[in-house]
Amino acid sequence: MKKSIFSLASILTLASAATVSAQESPHSFSANVALTTDYMFRGYSQSDEGPAIQGGFDYVHESGVYLGTWASSIDFAESSEIDLYGGISGELANGLGWDVGGLYYLYPGDGTSPEFDFFEVYGSVSHDFEKFNLAAGLNYSPDYTLETGDGIYVYGDLGVPLPHGFNFAVHVGHQSIEDNAVWGGPDYLDWKVGVSKAINKFNFDLSYVDTDLNDTECNDICDAVVFTISSSF
Repeated sequence: MKKSIFSLASILTLASAATVSAQESPHSFSANVALTTDYMFRGYSQSDEGPAIQGGFDYVHESGVYLGTWASSIDFAESSEIDLYGGISGELANGLGWDVGGLYYLYPGDGTSPEFDFFEVYGSVSHDFEKFNLAAGLNYSPDYTLETGDGIYVYGDLGVPLPHGFNFAVHVGHQSIEDNAVWGGPDYLDWKVGVSKAINKFNFDLSYVDTDLNDTECNDICDAVVFTISSSF
């Protein structure tokens, strides 16, 4: 797979975290920037196992409606990646969080045929428990990247606060693709295990990412130890 973006979990985190409101205004705006040693999307390196610089902007209304854009350097399609997204999120009385929206992956100037651009709708639920938090979600594309037909990505996330301000996170997802022949590989599982810590306005994350694909099936770009420094403001 040669497609990229934040995983859905990352997108939803940014959307829900962009709530630094200006006094009593119902509107809030935020920005984020990151430098990573390898841009991994659903288990595949989008930067050919090299570093990438990333950043975005988010708008959130007190009703839960949000809009945002995010971009990253990549190493394919002779292009960069720009993601445009919008949706609405909220929380039920029992503390169950929910989020639904749409996301468009754009590669400006890419002349590849079939094209990399594609659109997804997504939804997720989450809950913070006393000692951990859980989330689960689904992304659906009616025409996945490289025009490979229906694409479905389902995932689950576990987060556990650790002593001294550290956080432990596990992500497991499954990507299914209608036209595996055009895609160039089978449906697959991906996972990520990592530890992060916020220091002042910076977040430091060290993670291991992998899939159940062999090196041939994923062009030898499906496993990596990734270090990321990010900040939101």
